[in-house]
Amino acid sequence: MNSESVAMNDPVSSKILRSESPSRRVVQIAFAIGAILTAVQFHRFVVSLSQTAPEVLALRPAAVDAWLPISSFMSLVYLVRTGVANTVHPAGLVLFTLILLLALTLRRGFCSWVCPVGTLSEYAHLAGRYLFKRNARMPKPLDIALRSIKYLLLSLFVVLICRMTAEDLRAFIHGPYNRVCDVKMHAMFAQPSVTTLTVIAVLGILSLAFKNFWCRYLCPYGALLGLASIPSPTAVRRDPARCTGCGACTAACPNSIRVHSSNTVRSPECTACYGCVSACPQAGALRMGLPRSKKALTLSLYGLVTLAAFVFVPQAFRAFGYWDTDTPNDLYRRLVTDLSAIGHPRTSGRLSGPE
Repeated sequence: MNSESVAMNDPVSSKILRSESPSRRVVQIAFAIGAILTAVQFHRFVVSLSQTAPEVLALRPAAVDAWLPISSFMSLVYLVRTGVANTVHPAGLVLFTLILLLALTLRRGFCSWVCPVGTLSEYAHLAGRYLFKRNARMPKPLDIALRSIKYLLLSLFVVLICRMTAEDLRAFIHGPYNRVCDVKMHAMFAQPSVTTLTVIAVLGILSLAFKNFWCRYLCPYGALLGLASIPSPTAVRRDPARCTGCGACTAACPNSIRVHSSNTVRSPECTACYGCVSACPQAGALRMGLPRSKKALTLSLYGLVTLAAFVFVPQAFRAFGYWDTDTPNDLYRRLVTDLSAIGHPRTSGRLSGPE
């Protein structure tokens, strides 16, 4: 059966959706709830900064650093160059490094299991399928061209950051902009401009129409993790002797990877969502696993390992005292009172950081 016709067949896609294990959905929802609770607590912290009594200052959740990937990337580059760990947003450095290591070993599962933006994007296209009975498909030439955008954005950030000297990086990390970039991010969503609302609305509409529009075409973080996952020993592996060539795996892939014609899926677009493995009707024909091993890494085990990593690693670093910011509350208050005046810093004529 032709895989392209399978991918276009909505009844087949619906059957695949029903057959998918709930394990990934449970993990997605758990992390989404965690992200919401973190956002609520951070909002309380920001609101308390404007109050006059220091004793009523709400606790700042360190996990909000996870929303600062560019700052965290700069901290990692600085750590590699100097051996000095960032103390302004330490949780960001811990989580960013953890996510990179997981991509190197277990592929890009962060995008389809953990990332709340990825979860929102996924449920948006499912809502679009429910509303319009099907999702739109991007013409192949345009799809390839649009996929390059996230890699171009990633290249821009990498070039800008890697051109900075160690002193430039240190100045940015400990500068006022980086110390309150989390509060500036909060302001962007708490008091959105017309431009912000327009961008969100356009992305929302496109996410209803196309599968994982943001993740597939625009997310530079996903591009970085995709490239990091290429050498990962963990991969979707097909047994040609058992495969019937039905194309159900390719139809199930949200990133249009031709799984049915690959013995080992090395594509940076693979997010380890297990959609292809769950959709395969032939026992043993498709599995997630290691090379030279017939034993499969089951979906439930993958979810358990992912969940455990994001629970125990942060707790370990918290126990060692490397988790919360070293920015004092009184400095936070002083900086926030003049937040609009704190712009992107420049060092040596170069942009030192986009966050």
